[in-house]
Amino acid sequence: MRTRGQVRRWRWAVLIAWLAAPFAQAALQLELQPQGLSVAQIVAAERALQQVHTRLPAPWQARFQHPVQVRWSDTLPAHVHGRTRNGTITLQRALLDTVQDDQPLPRPLEAALIHELTHVLDRSPQGGWSRDARLRDLAGWQRRPWKLGRTANAFSERSPDDYERTRPAEFLAVNAEHLLLDPDYPCRRPAVAAWFAEHLGPNDAAEGCDTRLPLMQAEEEAGAATLLELDPARIYAVDYLLAEGNDQLMSRWGHSMLRLVICAPGRPRGPACRMDLSHHRVLSYRAFVGDVQISSWRGLTGAYPSRLFVLPLNQVINEYTQVELRGLSSVPLALDAPDIASLLERVAQVHWSYDGRYLFVSNNCAVETGKLLQEGVPRLASPGLNRLTPRGLLTRLERQGVADASVLADRGQATRQGYYFASAEDHYQQLFDAARQQLRLGTTTVGEWLRQTASERARWVEQGDLRATAALLLLEQAALRREELRARDVLKRLLGDPAKEDAAARDTLRALLEDTGQLISPAALVAGGGYGLPSAHERAQASEAAARLSAQGVPAWQALQLQLKHRLPQAQQRELATIDSNLARLGARMRELARQDAVTAAAAR
Repeated sequence: MRTRGQVRRWRWAVLIAWLAAPFAQAALQLELQPQGLSVAQIVAAERALQQVHTRLPAPWQARFQHPVQVRWSDTLPAHVHGRTRNGTITLQRALLDTVQDDQPLPRPLEAALIHELTHVLDRSPQGGWSRDARLRDLAGWQRRPWKLGRTANAFSERSPDDYERTRPAEFLAVNAEHLLLDPDYPCRRPAVAAWFAEHLGPNDAAEGCDTRLPLMQAEEEAGAATLLELDPARIYAVDYLLAEGNDQLMSRWGHSMLRLVICAPGRPRGPACRMDLSHHRVLSYRAFVGDVQISSWRGLTGAYPSRLFVLPLNQVINEYTQVELRGLSSVPLALDAPDIASLLERVAQVHWSYDGRYLFVSNNCAVETGKLLQEGVPRLASPGLNRLTPRGLLTRLERQGVADASVLADRGQATRQGYYFASAEDHYQQLFDAARQQLRLGTTTVGEWLRQTASERARWVEQGDLRATAALLLLEQAALRREELRARDVLKRLLGDPAKEDAAARDTLRALLEDTGQLISPAALVAGGGYGLPSAHERAQASEAAARLSAQGVPAWQALQLQLKHRLPQAQQRELATIDSNLARLGARMRELARQDAVTAAAAR
């Protein structure tokens, strides 16, 4: 007859033998190693191993070729939930103590088991997914221009876990956790979810994902931005937009951008969408200068953040052609609808998550735009688009048959069809020639005319007929833009000099720049622990925050501009005041001449 102690030992041995038997479903076999566990911990561990079978999709489970032993230890560092070595998983024993009978399994326990099982798969002969080039592109380890290897991962905003950026294997495992535990993961990281489905087998996809892509777009007024929810189905085409260079240090090689040809609401996708200019948007990588002065040295050393700006096309056209007198070439890219949808999803991920550094030489607009195309359109990744200059990138796109620059062959036709936007300099010369036909202006080129002082130009204000006066009005507006650019440079030097007593203005400007930085990098507008693309609730948060900052920012920028205008040197203040006077007088003269013409025409009838 067995004693009570012998019975207990017998039951214990049977329990251990039963638990040590593999939990098998498909090819996944988990062997619980109960050494050192209490009975309650063994029951909790058994429950966890059973639960993971319901989490892992059958195609994943079928990939396991050997049983996986699962051990529990209290010797792991406190911040480490698990480790995998030689196909054996060791998990933090304390995780079992958080299991309650009448509650779902604690997420850290499930996540740790999924995480380590992913490592087992990845390290098996059938695995190696963390070395996949496409996964590394999606994860944020970007290709270096003209060098082997990849950059550090700068996708630090809206990450589910910073640990995912330590190395690709951890990105794979962390994202496997969220893919299997977060119902909305495919909505937050659709491209990575699609990669998992392609390489590890399909998973239950989230239904009802909002296909519109949230982008924070700048508005015409300084300090204003709104949330644009862009439907990829409205995008007819994507163009490579190239701004011509000028003699400025940071602009002499031109500027790379992408133009989204967006159809007006209700218009079917087609060539007519190219005329919907007010709906087109531009994606432009720029250095965000959150300081009073821009420094060439800081730009060379990566001190400025690189941000993906979303701008109205009309604003970009005005900025380059009217203010900077630089032409714009819009070259169509051979992208089909799936390419465009994939590119736009990448644009949104970059917009919400990327925190890179802008380097004028090695991580400039051309490099960033090339990386965006490579990562957004997988078929462009293999040949590589790593080029250091905007024209070099365009040449590479042409050689690959992606860009069609033939649309620029006939400059006149290209202008009419919206593929080329000429610098206003030629237009200004035509206006000047029109005024010279009536007035002896004393010079033959518009450049010489605009270099004259406003007081020298003022004596011609009331000399011309309606046509000449209209031409002089437009030229005086150009003179105002040029003078405002010069004034901006002067103010940068004044505010950047700590010896000047402008502390209040500097503080105001820095505060406004900080708010602007939030609008450009919108992750800061959303509270909570969300990751990837924002949910509907987070989009509403971002939209409300942008409206609030814009309502404060627009009048604040206007007040600051007025305040700073009075800090300009007296000569420059007089020049601006004289230009304003010239504009007012020219406008009044045009109205009077138009009234006289109307009276004359009426009398003739």
